[in-house]
Amino acid sequence: MKQKGGKGYADKSKPAGPRVVNDKSNAKANDKPKSAGPQVVNNKLKPAGPRSTVRGPPVPVLVSILIGFISTSIMASSLIRLGPQYLEPIYGNVLPNLGFFHGVVISLVLGGILGSIYWQRILAACEAGGPLTMDTKTGRAIAAAFDIVASLTALAPLRATYMFKWSDALGPMWGPLLTQSTLTFPVFVAGGFVVTLGASRVSYNPQAPGRQAATTAACLGAMAICIWVGQQTAPGHSSCRGVLVNATYAALSGVMVKLLTGHQEDVDAAVALEKNPAEHVDNAPEKQLVQLRERQLRKLRFVPTVAFVFCALTTLLTDSACSSGLVARGNVDEFKMVYRNESVTGWVSVTDDTKRNLRMMRSGHSLIGGRWTSTGDSIFGVFYYADAVRMIKGRESNPASNRRMVEDQPEGWTQPLTRRSMRGSGSERALQIGLGVGVSARSLHSMNVRVDVVEIDAAVYEAAIEHFKLPKRLNAVYLTDGRQFIDEAATSTYDYIVHDVFTGGSVPASLFSQSAVQQLQRILKHDGVLAMNYVGIPNDKRTMGHVARTIGTSFAYVRCFAEILEDRDTMTNMMFFASAKPLEFDISDDLLHIIGKHTIRGRVLGGMLSNEVDVSGFVENTDLSPITDSWNPLPQWQVSTAIQHWHAMRGMVSTSYWLNY
Repeated sequence: MKQKGGKGYADKSKPAGPRVVNDKSNAKANDKPKSAGPQVVNNKLKPAGPRSTVRGPPVPVLVSILIGFISTSIMASSLIRLGPQYLEPIYGNVLPNLGFFHGVVISLVLGGILGSIYWQRILAACEAGGPLTMDTKTGRAIAAAFDIVASLTALAPLRATYMFKWSDALGPMWGPLLTQSTLTFPVFVAGGFVVTLGASRVSYNPQAPGRQAATTAACLGAMAICIWVGQQTAPGHSSCRGVLVNATYAALSGVMVKLLTGHQEDVDAAVALEKNPAEHVDNAPEKQLVQLRERQLRKLRFVPTVAFVFCALTTLLTDSACSSGLVARGNVDEFKMVYRNESVTGWVSVTDDTKRNLRMMRSGHSLIGGRWTSTGDSIFGVFYYADAVRMIKGRESNPASNRRMVEDQPEGWTQPLTRRSMRGSGSERALQIGLGVGVSARSLHSMNVRVDVVEIDAAVYEAAIEHFKLPKRLNAVYLTDGRQFIDEAATSTYDYIVHDVFTGGSVPASLFSQSAVQQLQRILKHDGVLAMNYVGIPNDKRTMGHVARTIGTSFAYVRCFAEILEDRDTMTNMMFFASAKPLEFDISDDLLHIIGKHTIRGRVLGGMLSNEVDVSGFVENTDLSPITDSWNPLPQWQVSTAIQHWHAMRGMVSTSYWLNY
């Protein structure tokens, strides 16, 4: 008898199933290769493509790359505003913008090239079997870039102050660009480096090199968009403190990336230990020594952060641009600063020139007014041209019209002009856009005209009140944008408008467009007079023609008078007068006698008519296009004026004054 389980018996615990012969379905399932390999096609061996082993970056590295992209975009969008702003006290508000955009683009491209080169070095090191992984090297490089940016940006104000000392030698064209190369351009280089490196890691795929290039280009494009959006929406900062805020942001970003990279290094070490435990056991003493050294080096990674704190404190405590209010640095040579504040239009200061016995108000790289301390007269005579709005024949405001006929006197005899006859009835209203030191506002106020002032910078108004005797009881003061005010003001409100907004080498283009002039005409009364100060070159027919034509589209009568007309190719102040009625000025000897022929005001008004610039051909030329909000080339056309203005300011006051703001 055969034993159970012997050769002649079947195993009842495993019942035999039907025998399958040539089961194609099972063959297909079981014979399916687990990995790609060579295949036989038509009796020929066809090699299969290599199996892709590329994986995306782990979460810590991905977050580090995201921090790099966001942080560099935020810093760049802030510095693209702060860069020209920081240079404005030395170079004005036009010249720092020349070539700045091109410098930013070149810096970003240069950073992208450096990022690509460094990425190739990372790949070469990984292929050579280096101890660090691709992800660790990427994270460390991003952290190092932030450390460099933080320290460089923290010391940027000190470097800029040093470069400012060479402003006379460098000139108004090259000076701003060379200064920006030490101030903001390094940050844009680092931004391009970080974004390119991060994009290279995210898109890394040896089988698709085109994808990596496309991703890098897309990331740089996205960064440019983020910079533009941030530049339009970012809140304003004071120049020096804004730079330090960006340096702090870079330092904090670097700390976060270091922490994330350190975590990734621990993960990589644990994975390596799990894969090759025998190797780690065999080399235990050596591995422990390496790990100890790595932990010590990891602690040293935060040394750059300590260095940044030292640099930031050094700048904050030693650079006067980082503090508002009076500082000892403001008193150099014959100049004594009595007021100083950084406001919306830049640095505003009031300084006494003890050598020439005058007081000046400065906004950026421009003197916006001043007075001789001995007489109280304005140091700029053109401001007195605005008084002529009340000296027009046929107008009730003309002082000659206020002289009364006297009884028992020969026919035609009138009362002589007196100071009392120069005063108005109190019903006239005037608007001054752009206060300066308040010369025109004070003069009109003294003539019993109710004056409204529109000034965008509260610091300018405060300085005019405290240091230039601007009357505190004006009709109204509006601390707002001039264009916004005239767009919202009531129709037929003012008898006179004094429009003087030049500063820093240019005029706000939006206040010289056709729509702005139309609003000025709308808020004037039917016989009102506009006095618009424009700083330019009389022989610049292109700019003068379009400005005059723009004014002429809203006013029937336009005349222009220059402060100085000795050289028509030199920048000077010019006052445009415009009205719906004829402009025939009545500046008689009697009037000048009352004003004082030998005062600056009297001499300026007495010589005004001889300094007329004929613009009638421009006003009537319909072929000239008026300047509009959509087509406003004034910023580009004023470059030559800005250069001449820079040299004029340096010739008027010594360089030591301009360097101490």
